[in-house]
Amino acid sequence: MKPFRFGAHTYFAKIAPNNWIETVQHIEELGYSTIFEADHFSTKAYDPIVMLSTAASVTKKLNVGTLVFDIDYRHPVILARTAAALHLLSDGRFEFGIGAGWKIKDYDMSGIPFDKPSVRIKRLDEALTIISSMWTEDKTTFIGKHYQVRDMEKAGELPAGEHPKIMVGGGGKRLLSVAGKHADIVGIHWPSHSGRISGDSILDTSFSKVKERIGWVEKSARKAGRDLDEIEYQMLFPYPVITDEPDPVYENWAKT
Repeated sequence: MKPFRFGAHTYFAKIAPNNWIETVQHIEELGYSTIFEADHFSTKAYDPIVMLSTAASVTKKLNVGTLVFDIDYRHPVILARTAAALHLLSDGRFEFGIGAGWKIKDYDMSGIPFDKPSVRIKRLDEALTIISSMWTEDKTTFIGKHYQVRDMEKAGELPAGEHPKIMVGGGGKRLLSVAGKHADIVGIHWPSHSGRISGDSILDTSFSKVKERIGWVEKSARKAGRDLDEIEYQMLFPYPVITDEPDPVYENWAKT
């Protein structure tokens, strides 16, 4: 059994950069495990690399993490180097959250093609293979459908046997199977195939659905020869409510 850890996601708090240092230090004082930054293009989310680098420099124990990088916004070689640098500069406190992309508004605003889920998920799988190799191997060569990397230099001199914790989350079977193959932390969330969060998304987080999704992760992890005890699970609660009767809460969320 792994102990509960609690993180603070700043996306919903709308923290301005001029209040950032004071806020992250206060979050550390409150005893939170991790502060998370999103990777969206709206004004609620500033660049996660800059924000987390600053957070790591003004704290001592607080982990810093992305929830999550979108693989379509940055090449995996760049992400491998970024994650290695953040890991080293934070003394091992960086949690590398990465996903296949889902928020269609980001794609529409930027003009980045919003490929179908199977393409984006395969791209994430290839990227994680490259990134993991760049943390451990002196040279990385990978020839895939989406990425072709040849004799790429190591991302950085990480301590032996150490690398940023990889976090991958989702609600669909294909994405959670990729998470079971690669991730140290697996987020169990609602499906986001449509590119938006809807009432149906909220209703799709029942206990039975969560249990089913964990089963997909475990099946993939076993196939990859992984120890299930090494995997930590994560969930995002944007609007937490403490209650003995969750059904009315779900229904109310779905309506809003």
